[in-house]
Amino acid sequence: MTKPLHTPTAPAKPLPPVAFRPRPVSLPRLRIFLFHHAGGSHRFFRGWSPYFPADWDVVLMEVPGRSVSPGQRPCANLDEVADLFLRHIQPWTNRPYAFFGHSMGALVSNELTRRLRADGHPGPIWLGLSAWSPDHTRLADRESGRHLLPDSELRAFLRHVGGTPPEILESETLWRLFSPAIRNDFRLIDTCAPTAYSTVEDVPQSVFGGKDDTLLPVESLITWADQHPRLTGVHLYRGDHFYLHPHRQEIVRQITTDILATLRETPDSATTPD
Repeated sequence: MTKPLHTPTAPAKPLPPVAFRPRPVSLPRLRIFLFHHAGGSHRFFRGWSPYFPADWDVVLMEVPGRSVSPGQRPCANLDEVADLFLRHIQPWTNRPYAFFGHSMGALVSNELTRRLRADGHPGPIWLGLSAWSPDHTRLADRESGRHLLPDSELRAFLRHVGGTPPEILESETLWRLFSPAIRNDFRLIDTCAPTAYSTVEDVPQSVFGGKDDTLLPVESLITWADQHPRLTGVHLYRGDHFYLHPHRQEIVRQITTDILATLRETPDSATTPD
């Protein structure tokens, strides 16, 4: 039986602004938490929920400090993000749950899973890592200090990677509005402890990536994935670091397939009543 992090009672209040539920399900077969990339927000996954099974509760997580959530203090480091997310995820662990993260979101979901397992909790039944790999040979690339780049260089980097709306990069007004969150997200990545990249080997995982991603070559992704003892799939799609947009429905279908296979193979994933 999957045990929650505390007594399994339904939360008395809605989740705070770090989590959003597009279509709440009170007694879900499973909860899936989605984690966005650096500079993004929960809106990156806004259109995903209709493609998941109707009896799944979809929770979109958001790192504080977005311009869409004014008044929230940005987190100072990855540890603070993980502490915050764990507090708000706890009331929802009374059902089987899974994590899927893209880029920075994969780093966050890996760290959450690592912490849960280290503290003796079952953690998620499945972990999906998109456009990210805990390959330590690339650690130097992650410590390149992108959060310290001058505006012109940071904007050029974002244009190259994709994923940031052109109007933000071309407008001084919009850049001043969005760039603090972008810089802070890169700071979370650039300054996190090496332990955040530790592989959680006893949790079933799938990896996802773009075939033309210049930040994470396919070869690096496959090399790491081939060494994982509980790999449930390597799924590659045509596109760059933000390959997800044109393949959204297909990716959700693959996530669902991998999680259902894990549920069938995990007898102790029975739920506890809400």
